[in-house]
Amino acid sequence: MFVSACSTLPLTAAQREIWIAEQRLGKGNRVFRVGEYLEIDGQVDPALFEQALLLVVADVDALHVRFVEERGEVRQVVRELGDWSLSRVDLSAEPDPEQAARRWLDTAVARPMDLAEDRLFEYALLRLGTDRFYWYQGYHHAVMDAFGSLLITRRVADVYSALVQGRPVAPSPFGSLSDLLDAEQEYRDSERFTDDRAYWTERFADRPEPTEIVGRPSTTPERYLRHTTGVEPTELDELRASARRARVPWSYLVIAATAVYLHRTTGASTVILGLPVTARLNQVQRRTPGTASNVLPLRLALRPDTTLGELLGRIGERVLELGRHQGYRAEDLQRDLDLPAHVGTWYAPVVNVMSFDYAVSFAGLSTTAHSLSSGLVGDLTFAVWDRRDGTGLTVDLNAHPEICSDHELATHHRRLLTVLRAVKTMAPAEPIGRIDLLTDEERAALLTVPDDIPQATETTLPGLFEARVGASADALAVVCDGSGLTYRELDERANRLAHLFVARGVGPEDVVALALPRSTDLVVALLAVLKAGAAYLPLDPEYPPARLAHMLADARPAL
Repeated sequence: MFVSACSTLPLTAAQREIWIAEQRLGKGNRVFRVGEYLEIDGQVDPALFEQALLLVVADVDALHVRFVEERGEVRQVVRELGDWSLSRVDLSAEPDPEQAARRWLDTAVARPMDLAEDRLFEYALLRLGTDRFYWYQGYHHAVMDAFGSLLITRRVADVYSALVQGRPVAPSPFGSLSDLLDAEQEYRDSERFTDDRAYWTERFADRPEPTEIVGRPSTTPERYLRHTTGVEPTELDELRASARRARVPWSYLVIAATAVYLHRTTGASTVILGLPVTARLNQVQRRTPGTASNVLPLRLALRPDTTLGELLGRIGERVLELGRHQGYRAEDLQRDLDLPAHVGTWYAPVVNVMSFDYAVSFAGLSTTAHSLSSGLVGDLTFAVWDRRDGTGLTVDLNAHPEICSDHELATHHRRLLTVLRAVKTMAPAEPIGRIDLLTDEERAALLTVPDDIPQATETTLPGLFEARVGASADALAVVCDGSGLTYRELDERANRLAHLFVARGVGPEDVVALALPRSTDLVVALLAVLKAGAAYLPLDPEYPPARLAHMLADARPAL
């Protein structure tokens, strides 16, 4: 530990945002748990492993803190950890050790951690057999992110290897918690912070609406849905080869596939993805375990005739810009733009491509890493893990259970992978509109008409409404803010307005824009447009002017 015990320090910006979010959710919520396990092939010495772990944890300031409120301000107190030990769990006698290990891991990562009372990390060594072990790491996200966890993993592997081989343990390379705080304050006092703020507020001054394919959650659940699959090393090699031909990092193909999927699924010509970044701006931050990660919006314009090469070029420009301005917190941007608070981020889905060198070994024993939880999801997160260990890719799709079922999640996951595989084989000059989202089975199901399908009646919506007027003319049809209209009154008002529309030349194939608040007048106007034979375009008067202008330019209404 580099910071003296009992020292009281301010929170980093990332910690403060997690603290605020957790206070809204209440104690006992487990969504801010971060966890993974490392599969170790070979015989591990548990005593030496624990010795290595104790040495490493002693040098990680972030693991020594608890959070306190002092005079209305939240701070972190560095404390002595006292006696703690590595949990050793022997599952080798279980009928199915791997299944037993999965149950143990699921239970462990689901346990909440109290920022004010609990130790904010936990480790366990699970023995599945003589030469098979799982090392579990669990943290509260307020003290550790995925990058920080990787730093700890590498250091424990190095120290364990030295102990097994009888070599001296090299000095710790880690920076201190004070170093992280100093680096952050230096950034916030710099011109770079001012420039970053100007960049983000200008780029999103029109407060664009997020592109949603599963809706937006209203609550934070106790758990998230996850669908996981693997991509074989041969496919990863093909993905990398395709990226080399296009002269871009392979992660750009993942981003492109996600953007295309949103565009094709929603029809949106502008998509906004959340892109996680390490937000570690200097060498001190890059060698100090802790939490600093940030999720920033990546805005892309695309049309069916946009070529893959054009899209990759735009992604390259935007990602480079985002990287130059990654120190600015997404939460600060949300406040700058006066956007409503949402669960997770205000843009979704999040595309998280994690390509870290996990090819670590413990005294020659090979390892494979597996993610268990990465913190708050929001509505949808597409996570692609490249451990660079020769095992290919792990592809997760995480979703909020309030807005997505297991079946829907599996469908989105399958189609995202379909688009990724299509992007992998496309020529840069091909338009993205040619990408097929459906499998052969799905297309056959859509094109096949069942024999017992009921026949549609020869009527229209205005016709159905008029039949209702004839049957219940004096019944109440619509109520809003204490006033209402009967079916007869609604029909008469809608007819008068429809005649006005027709007199203005409105008819079939036309669009009429309606900028009205939620009211009886809006219902009258909607019905009148349909009676005139046209289609309506509802415009929310609360939308930013730039968004309204875009909608009008895109729809080109007749009135």
